[in-house]
Amino acid sequence: MSSQEATADLRAIPAHVPAHLVTNFDIYAPAAPGEDFHAAWVRFQASTDQPYLWSPRYGGHWIAMRGEDLIEIHADSEAFSSVRNVLPPVARPVPLGALVLDPPDHADFRAFLSAGLSPRVVRGVEPDVRALAEDLVAAIAPRGACDFVADYADVLPLTVFLRLADLPVADRTLLAGWAAENTRNPDPQARNAAARNIRGYLRPVLAQRRARPGEDLLSRVVRAQVQGRPITEAEALGAATHLTIAGLDTVASLLGFVMRFLASHPGHRRALVDDPGLIPGAVKELIRRFPLVIQSREVRRDLTRNGVAFRAGDLIAVPSMLYNLDARIYPDPLAVDWRRSVMATCSFGAGIHRCPGAPLGQRELAMTLETWLAAIPDFEIDPERAPAQAQGGIVATLDRLPLRWR
Repeated sequence: MSSQEATADLRAIPAHVPAHLVTNFDIYAPAAPGEDFHAAWVRFQASTDQPYLWSPRYGGHWIAMRGEDLIEIHADSEAFSSVRNVLPPVARPVPLGALVLDPPDHADFRAFLSAGLSPRVVRGVEPDVRALAEDLVAAIAPRGACDFVADYADVLPLTVFLRLADLPVADRTLLAGWAAENTRNPDPQARNAAARNIRGYLRPVLAQRRARPGEDLLSRVVRAQVQGRPITEAEALGAATHLTIAGLDTVASLLGFVMRFLASHPGHRRALVDDPGLIPGAVKELIRRFPLVIQSREVRRDLTRNGVAFRAGDLIAVPSMLYNLDARIYPDPLAVDWRRSVMATCSFGAGIHRCPGAPLGQRELAMTLETWLAAIPDFEIDPERAPAQAQGGIVATLDRLPLRWR
């Protein structure tokens, strides 16, 4: 947004928004030049003691500034709807199943997703995930250098998802491109077009699964029962589109931020190499330290919280960064401590909309640490190649991560 656009928006602040709560903060581009992406969120949160701020960007929206309020908003579906769950909203969005449903409709559409990614299912695929991680690392290690994002992060979790969905691994790049467009393009129409592309790709696939169902994730979708009846074709397409976008983006982005940290912090890396028993705790801490997702909620009725008046239809951004990195919840939030007690995070959402793929994502991160550090214990960011740049969006990511080792 240009300064002229920001000024124009500032003139149109709703009457119920007090001037002292207005900020021009950009949730999708939070960092100043040269500033770390996550440090920018900590700075922003520390800049005010107000529980909510209003930004004129992306059509105008509130930002929940405190971790405790963020969790309460996630939990309170009666006051805050998930129907418009991203900013800026689209006038006629592609349906996305459980992701954009409130109770009581949400439960049935969530049930078959949870069953398809249950702890039992995750345990069953772990040997294949580990074998894939080992194969990737074995191919990368002798080279002495790689782009971790292109060579590993964009391969492992995406391949795992495509296998679970029984989709061609050869289509990984095509589908991942649409998923990235949907989660990072600031233009809502471009995001919606990407979701339509995924929907169009899936339509004939779901028709085949209805005719010849298997045990894969998409077969579970077309066989689902919702509200006491078989799921409709349109509902199945929405659920499958949501599942595909989520399965092709979040974990890949998390892996990039994690490995950039380890490449830049040899002491932390060496501790994991010397004592792999630290890895389970490290997984929780790294997931806490590198939140990536920004969702939003729509206010369902006029209400007041913490002295701030909201009107029905207002949108509230609930960035996972402002829970995971809230110093009132996790002191010294930017510090990484392998022995920190991590009780809860918003990295995979919270409440009824917590991502059903979270257990799989945690295991993919753990197996990445175990496999990579065993084969490549010492590595660094390659200073001779273009540095990684954080790209904001509904799911933040790194565009590249050049690494080297001896």
